[in-house]
Amino acid sequence: MAMTLREISRKLIRNNRKQYGLFFFSVLFSVTMVGAYGVLQFSTTITDVLVDGGSTQVMSVAMFFGSMLGIVAFLVYANSLFLSYKSREIGVFLSLGIRRKAIGEIIANEHTTLFQIAAAAGLILSVPVAYLCWTLLNVFLKTPETRFVIGWIGLVIAAAFSIVTWLILRTVNRRYIRKVDIMSILKTSDTNEEAKNGNLWLCLLGFSLIPVGIAAFFTFQNMTGSLFAVLAYVGLVAALIGVYIFIIQLASAGDIVKRFNRKAYYKNIVLYSLLKQRIRQYTRSIFVATLLITFTVFGIGFISAGFIDGYYTALNEPYDYTVYSSHELSGITENRIQAIAEESGAALTSIKTLDGLQLGMQNIYSNGESDWGARIAISVSGFNAIAPESVAVPQGSYTLYYDSNMAYKLNAFHGNQNIFYNPSTKEEFALIKNEPLNYDGLVNSRSFLSSFLILNDADYQELSESVGSQFHISSFMMNVDNWENSMAFQDALLDEVIRECDGQIFANWHNAAVFDKQDSGPEYFSYLGNETRTVRLWALYPLSKLSSTTTQFEAFATYLMLMLFIAIIAFFSAIMVIGLKLLGTLWNDAAVYDNLAKLGMKQRDIKRLISKQMMFIYFIPTVLGCCIGAFTTYRIMLVSAIVYLANVMLLVGGLCIILFLLQLVIFFALRSKVMQKYVGESG
Repeated sequence: MAMTLREISRKLIRNNRKQYGLFFFSVLFSVTMVGAYGVLQFSTTITDVLVDGGSTQVMSVAMFFGSMLGIVAFLVYANSLFLSYKSREIGVFLSLGIRRKAIGEIIANEHTTLFQIAAAAGLILSVPVAYLCWTLLNVFLKTPETRFVIGWIGLVIAAAFSIVTWLILRTVNRRYIRKVDIMSILKTSDTNEEAKNGNLWLCLLGFSLIPVGIAAFFTFQNMTGSLFAVLAYVGLVAALIGVYIFIIQLASAGDIVKRFNRKAYYKNIVLYSLLKQRIRQYTRSIFVATLLITFTVFGIGFISAGFIDGYYTALNEPYDYTVYSSHELSGITENRIQAIAEESGAALTSIKTLDGLQLGMQNIYSNGESDWGARIAISVSGFNAIAPESVAVPQGSYTLYYDSNMAYKLNAFHGNQNIFYNPSTKEEFALIKNEPLNYDGLVNSRSFLSSFLILNDADYQELSESVGSQFHISSFMMNVDNWENSMAFQDALLDEVIRECDGQIFANWHNAAVFDKQDSGPEYFSYLGNETRTVRLWALYPLSKLSSTTTQFEAFATYLMLMLFIAIIAFFSAIMVIGLKLLGTLWNDAAVYDNLAKLGMKQRDIKRLISKQMMFIYFIPTVLGCCIGAFTTYRIMLVSAIVYLANVMLLVGGLCIILFLLQLVIFFALRSKVMQKYVGESG
């Protein structure tokens, strides 16, 4: 008997090779994508660059686990499609009088073997896939920090994902076999998962929940307190529910159309009926594909915003160059800068100097919490020398100056006074807080001097005498005759600065005044081999419009390449989800097309029906994903105080057009093959 069962099972497998192959490929593709994503997300190439808890790290990790949830949903669908084809085999076994437990073991063994081989192959392929994608991106933007390094933690997570998914599918299969009966199997081809009647108000509700939920998430996320954190995620869940409801109502659009235009409904009654009957399969796959397209648009838009905003901000900075002098850069003086300019052929048109002190200050936040941070303080006379109008600062008080880009600094200045710390004498003292000042264009917004404290001249002079030279700093702000052709001057300045510090970068100089308060110490690294890292971490790096619009972008290449990689993974995942859904749908509906042909429907009309069905499945995720991704990018840019938002959204709009055109090309290629197969068969 065992031999007979094995022979029957083998024969059934041979007769259903396509279905087995489809499920195998679904698992292989899913594990490969998760593994490739994890290999880079947890690679030291990424983790050494992303700031712990920073927005880019949070977004990339959230998209990683969000993609995994979407892929689990996709595999559940692929598994249900696999089971629907296996139902015939189950019916054969049941008709032979074989016990359900034995049938369950046969199906479980086949399923486990198929899944494990596919998962193992996916884990193995994930490394070369990640390497190929990263290498391709390196062709366009390569720096020493974008080398490929395997993130083994990502592979472990991908393996855990495989095990959890297998357990979920195994549970689903056991429940199916335990409940199924022969009669339901015989009626499988005639059984439809018809939805409830479509409702215009539910459609509008789902549509409204999407922008409202996204807006709530990004608004509440930037507010302190556990209540706002809960409300933020309630908004996110509401947006996801809105997407799901909206898709369901789109698939039931026939009922809504029928209510307002019966002629249009009956003209496409077959299409509306097919959409409604396949509702659950449509909503699952379209929902997952929509999320993946959203990740694609949002991922690129989010990371590109910083580049675009930085580029246009640099173009509109008030000074072409900002160079610093400190204890370790004591040779950088105004005379030395002028000499370098003459040697490199640059004509300085203006130069201003701003002296300051590095002090410690106790930050006080709105929620009552506090910590210590370093601040730069300047004299009121020094400020008035560069400000558009004079200000007065009473003795024993301070005034905060900030550029609009640094408005978030206000969060640390709650209360009427603050405690300050002299890093040389180790003494604390209090100063009364005045109303803050905000001038845009006073200093370069990309400079760490885009916010500082203004002290009364007498207070500043007293502190200047007691604070050691290692905590004194001077900032030289310059304009040249033609900054776009001042590359020689820029390179000469950088070389001089690196020579002054003997090639050793004091990475955390910006916190030197509070090392005692933070129980930390100085951190140094060599400039050679860490050029891009220096740009990111060193507050004393000489700034220029030229470097800000060209070479400094290389310092953030890893951010850009990570998000581009995420977008590639998400986009191709979406294509595969939609493509597999199309194959499954058309296999299910092949008999319908055949019956329509027998009833006298012309091949031209069948082609039109298939095209409309394919367009619904293929383009709804693209349109929805692009719209949601663009709106999500817009909302986060609003709360992030991006200045050149219009330029960012132009890029996002262009990206959506490119994605749509790519989908259009793929759609027509797929449609051509589908027509050759199914219209020919139905005719």
